[in-house]
Amino acid sequence: MPSLIDSDPVEGHTARSFDAALSELRLHLVSMGGLAIDQVATAVRALLEGDDTLARLVLSRESMINDFERTIDREAFRLIALHQPVAGDLRMAKAASRIVVELERVGDEAKKIARFASRLAGGEPQGPVRAVARFLRNMADLTAGMLREAVRALDEADPDLARGVTGRDAELDEEFAAALRQLLTLAMQDQRFLGATIDTVFALKGMERIGDHAKNIAEQVVFVASGEDLRHMKTAKSPNPDSLPRSPGEGQGGGGSD
Repeated sequence: MPSLIDSDPVEGHTARSFDAALSELRLHLVSMGGLAIDQVATAVRALLEGDDTLARLVLSRESMINDFERTIDREAFRLIALHQPVAGDLRMAKAASRIVVELERVGDEAKKIARFASRLAGGEPQGPVRAVARFLRNMADLTAGMLREAVRALDEADPDLARGVTGRDAELDEEFAAALRQLLTLAMQDQRFLGATIDTVFALKGMERIGDHAKNIAEQVVFVASGEDLRHMKTAKSPNPDSLPRSPGEGQGGGGSD
């Protein structure tokens, strides 16, 4: 004879409600990730092509990124408050609030690049961007790949795929360093491009930060799936007694939104 607990319709409804809420939270995170990826790709294309229409498209969709952030924050809070999840489900709810911050910052970097693209389309010198166009394309491809794999790892709850993302930032750093050398040479040859050169450096730095955000997202996916904190593993190799404990992903990836 089944127990009263096993046959309790209220408990069954609660479990189904929790599963639905968790699935919706994951779906919104993946959707936000897809939008963030497209924002970066469109912003870089606008920059390379001097296309103000594309730049304005990126800027017009910034509110969508912000809407996703508010929705996901609210859903994660409600999930914890109403259902009191444990173990992996609790890690997922907490990680969602961290991942959404990383994605929002990706959107911020795309917005900054789009604003620069709009200035270029309005007449700002394009020499510095043209000088490092190859590096910009390579960095855009790398960051898009890292973001895509990080979001896919989140969608599929695949920690192995996520670990692959965390090891790809070295190539991005190399592209960034090579682009800086190219820009330094240009600035020394013609100081008329100094202002546009500085803006181009910020755009390149933004691409590097996007890669850092992708890596942080991937670390959160590993944390959700296994409870393994990759940041603390790295800290253990070179401990800093003055540093305070932080949650996975915090303190990496550069600055926040302007």
